[in-house]
Amino acid sequence: MGQSIYEKYNIYRNPIRVFLNKFSITATTGYSANTYDHKLTGVYFFQDRTNQYILPNSEVLGSTFTGYTNWLNNPELGTETSLENEFDVPFDYLANPVNNPALGGAEFLIDTDTTDFGFKGTSSGIPLLLSIHFNIADFRIGGGFSYEKQFIRELKPISYADQVRAYQPNFKSTSYTKLFGVVGYRFYQFWRYDFVAELQVGRINAGKQFNSAVITRGTYTNFGISIENNWSEYFRVIIRPSFDFKKYTIDIPGGASVSHRYPSFFIQAGISINIPDIPRSPMKSDHVQLKHVYTNPKTGQLMEVRGQPIWKRQNPKVGENHRKLWRYKGRNKKKLNPY
Repeated sequence: MGQSIYEKYNIYRNPIRVFLNKFSITATTGYSANTYDHKLTGVYFFQDRTNQYILPNSEVLGSTFTGYTNWLNNPELGTETSLENEFDVPFDYLANPVNNPALGGAEFLIDTDTTDFGFKGTSSGIPLLLSIHFNIADFRIGGGFSYEKQFIRELKPISYADQVRAYQPNFKSTSYTKLFGVVGYRFYQFWRYDFVAELQVGRINAGKQFNSAVITRGTYTNFGISIENNWSEYFRVIIRPSFDFKKYTIDIPGGASVSHRYPSFFIQAGISINIPDIPRSPMKSDHVQLKHVYTNPKTGQLMEVRGQPIWKRQNPKVGENHRKLWRYKGRNKKKLNPY
């Protein structure tokens, strides 16, 4: 193999910068839609005029009992409830939903093992993400950190909507942080655009509104397509739609548990930059867009430089300081001919 142009003409390039140039730093923000979805099994569900309770159905329900509220995030023991004062029906009918019309239809009791019963609702959020990855040809590998502020809404019953009220969480907002690894593959290029399939796998930490002592969380998975507009060799504007797949389980005292799914859809936008492998030209008047060689006046050494900032929109292969002729630009109101 022949010598490279850098070896042939002894053109200097800082090896540290050349290596760091293979890393990309990405920052994005946007919008998320988060669907909380759970089905209640293995419990009794009871609704009175003011609260909604669940309690394990492993034992026969007595005339008085105490159930748990806030099973979305932090189960808490409620006040003692007397069925004799609420329902004028035999307890043998627990296999079917029970409603007491005499009390205005506010009371409701069901064994969730006898029917498909649960709650579902969608909340919005604002995610912030920072990641770094190493580029190997069309592949990339790296990791990152994400913070998301979520605004929680009510969850509606998936059955018996005419008898059961919506579930109201005991908090209005919460936050999530994520640490993840990422792998990606650039599967298509068109003009200035790169299309990259990315997979994130990591762990989630929820805010203080969630009682981590009773919650079991696994890893989460995020799949998305990063659409990258290359403004220059070092600067890209990104739009990234993606989906999160994740769930957690809350343990209820008495042997029951509630499994919550909360998949999310994200649409995020931001920027991605590479550390330039060559510095700006030390000559202030140098605005050449192509990479070019500069002779250091002190040492006489040849070094490769660039004449434009990294955010300058350009095609690094041909240069394009003025893709549109001046005569056609909107600022040239009088349509002057510069030639």
